[in-house]
Amino acid sequence: MADEDIHKKWRTYLLGNPFTIYTDQRSLRELMTQVIQIPEQQFYLAKLLGYSYEIAYKPGPQNRVADALSRVHCFAITVPHLVIMNTFKEQLLDDPEFQQLLEKIMATPDEYKEFEILNGLIFFKGKLFIPSASPLKQTLLEEFHSSIIGGHSGIHRTYGRLHENVFWHGMRGDVAQFVKSCITCQQIKPTNHLPYGLLQPLPIPERVWEDISLDFIVGLPSFQNHTVILVVVDRLSKAAHFGALPTHFTAAKVADLFVKTISKLHGMPRSIVSDRDPVFLSQFWKELFALSGTKLRMSTTYHPQSDGQTEIVNKVLQQYLRCFVQDKPKQWGQFLHWAEWHYNTAIHTSTGLLPYQVVYGRAPPALMDYIPGSSKLQAVDAMLSDRDSVLEFLKKKLSKAQIVMKEFTDQKRIPHKFKEGDLVFVKLRPYRQNSVVGRRIHKLSKRYYGPFKIIQAVGVVAFKLELPSTSKIHPVFHTSQLKPCFGDAEMSLDLPPDAMDNKPCIEPMVILDWKNGDGDEPLEVLVQWAGLPPEEASWEDYQDLQSTFPAFNHEDMVDFEEQADVMNPIVGGADWDHAEEEGESTPPIRAKRNCVRPKYLNDFVTTTTRRCKK
Repeated sequence: MADEDIHKKWRTYLLGNPFTIYTDQRSLRELMTQVIQIPEQQFYLAKLLGYSYEIAYKPGPQNRVADALSRVHCFAITVPHLVIMNTFKEQLLDDPEFQQLLEKIMATPDEYKEFEILNGLIFFKGKLFIPSASPLKQTLLEEFHSSIIGGHSGIHRTYGRLHENVFWHGMRGDVAQFVKSCITCQQIKPTNHLPYGLLQPLPIPERVWEDISLDFIVGLPSFQNHTVILVVVDRLSKAAHFGALPTHFTAAKVADLFVKTISKLHGMPRSIVSDRDPVFLSQFWKELFALSGTKLRMSTTYHPQSDGQTEIVNKVLQQYLRCFVQDKPKQWGQFLHWAEWHYNTAIHTSTGLLPYQVVYGRAPPALMDYIPGSSKLQAVDAMLSDRDSVLEFLKKKLSKAQIVMKEFTDQKRIPHKFKEGDLVFVKLRPYRQNSVVGRRIHKLSKRYYGPFKIIQAVGVVAFKLELPSTSKIHPVFHTSQLKPCFGDAEMSLDLPPDAMDNKPCIEPMVILDWKNGDGDEPLEVLVQWAGLPPEEASWEDYQDLQSTFPAFNHEDMVDFEEQADVMNPIVGGADWDHAEEEGESTPPIRAKRNCVRPKYLNDFVTTTTRRCKK
């Protein structure tokens, strides 16, 4: 690089005069005699054409002048300077408390030895003094905490950074209150305390297979086009049934498997506990069990622990299958019925009994016959012979297990202090069910969103929030997903764009049928929803559909009598308003579209027409 600079700065002095270039790089001595190897050498040699020179090697310690010049360090002296110091000075000089203290220090400096006056400002132990009531405190807190330099640090670091520069009475408390009330910190930073909400066990059922829980195991290898397992558990006896489902299962297929697996053996349940899977939220599923008198109990949003019993059974089932199909995972379906038998004939930890024994009142068939009276405890032998005694014994064991479980769990939780009207932040989990698509990058997203207002207490540990009208999330949350809002904050309307209640936002796809209302009843249309199977088609109020989905073309309706795709136009524009006045309920039908012939076909059509006339 130094050789290249010769022709730029010293060309006038060196051109036409021989000179020597001294370098501490030994390889450059042979630059003029060696074969050019790389393009860089050719480039630099072309710059030196026309000069008369020779290159000599000189070690760095001997070439001190040039070596020293190449090692010069330019030290930049950085002095912190507050651009707003002049503004600070103007505001401090107008502060009565500051002026009063300034006069006291000037009058009796011996009594204020730790204070000093520089350029009209008061410094306490080398730090700028700020009056306690000065509005500058808020500006400094924002600068040292919320700015890029402050980095939204915690209380200790923000106080340490601020204490190095300024001082005022009660600084630590003000810093703590400011950091605690920072909206960004409340949304971004995790909580370091135990989760809210003491354990609230579900009530113990009265009879077997009256209260059950459901869940799915998804993502399994394909076995005869089945990749999903339906897990159904009785909450009293802890007995379970397993069934295989295809990958793209629907609510109708789940209901069919439920009837074949559960209903034919135990009848329809009284209640079903499940998570908020799209299948369980579908209208087909809700309507089916509403007609059967079954109450659906859904878990709160982003709180799968509500159905923790089924999650444990899922874990046991997967562990069993791994033991036998680890080498051939696609054969898991051949062991599913054996896994069910194994689970139902194993002693349950909470009850100390076999689920099979609780359901049928006797022990399952064993390899060796049971000899009556062989038990050393005759009381136990007599108790197990009576099914009612077994159920009573089971309920006592379950009650005892719930007490132990609650005591153990509550050691890792704290009671909440939320009440109606409070503003809280809500935590949205990054995971979704397998049927939900459109994930976002959550690594650097907010941890909490809000704040939102609590409008209703649902039970002991769940609350209903006032979410935005555009929200697709179930508004009831467990207290472990909530975080109290500190400071003066307004209700927020921000939610992640893909936040939804484990189901996609459905849109109407086509209107399949319509029927006139009788009397004052409104017109109803049968709507096929996008992304849902045909059995999820539902009858909707026509006016509500128009107002909810204004962009949807409501005028395309199937005429089943004429077997046509689109009805011919019969009413349009102002005629529809007149028809409504006369009491007719026929909906407006889109007029026939005018087809415009492409310009490039004009010559072809004209020529063809002339030939036909001839």
